[in-house]
Amino acid sequence: MVTVQINTRISPLIDEAFIYHVASTTLEILGYEFSEVSVVLDNDDQIRILNKTYRNLDEPTDVLSFSSGETDPDTGSRYMGDVVISFPRAKAQAVEQGHSIKKELSTLIVHGILHLAGYDHNNIKEKKDLFSLQSEILDELSTDWMIIKSDRILDSFRNAIEGFISALNTERNLWIHIALSIFAFGLGLFLRITSNEWAILVLVISAVFMSEFFNTALEYLINFASPEKNELARKAKDISAAAVLIVATASLIIGGIIFLPRLFNLIF
Repeated sequence: MVTVQINTRISPLIDEAFIYHVASTTLEILGYEFSEVSVVLDNDDQIRILNKTYRNLDEPTDVLSFSSGETDPDTGSRYMGDVVISFPRAKAQAVEQGHSIKKELSTLIVHGILHLAGYDHNNIKEKKDLFSLQSEILDELSTDWMIIKSDRILDSFRNAIEGFISALNTERNLWIHIALSIFAFGLGLFLRITSNEWAILVLVISAVFMSEFFNTALEYLINFASPEKNELARKAKDISAAAVLIVATASLIIGGIIFLPRLFNLIF
């Protein structure tokens, strides 16, 4: 059994069902499906307090494991302990590693539960065994991610928002597109363009963002499929980036067709 506790102030968009699935699947793989674990997501301040209290380290960390080993006298199930994760640190590490927050959270959950199960990294052999088993569990979980899909409309919107935020955190070009889009909308209002021109402008801006998102998604897929340097992977990324460049260039040309005649008339 898995208990999930989330500090909603750090992020109201965290999917508890996802956290539960990762933890329960990890327990099942390890043969502890009848044991109990708590997974807690909190902020750096709380993690720092726990780290100082129990490890005498006055600094935040990504994940802490607190073993229990107690047994419920009524059910006979074993309470393994708590896994406490710093969500802000998980987000930062996801950006550094270039993968999704869900993958980072999964890694930390699996790592924490392995510590509860007795795995450690005090020496080279223990470290090798822990991370080898961690990789095996994450590989099995990754196939589940491809199968599990919520049928709730709200979850679909939430996943889309998470994807948008993730792209903003990793892709600097998106901020340039946002700035240019705001400028284009402001210029359109100032020059009082027609409804047809507004429709074209919205379509063009949407095409730019879509191409950038597709490019980002393709990069993630390529990095997942080919983590090592590969010439074909490089070419695929270059071609995808070229597609973004074509759409962006076309949008600038269309913007010029819409705005330049009006600016010319306004000036002269």
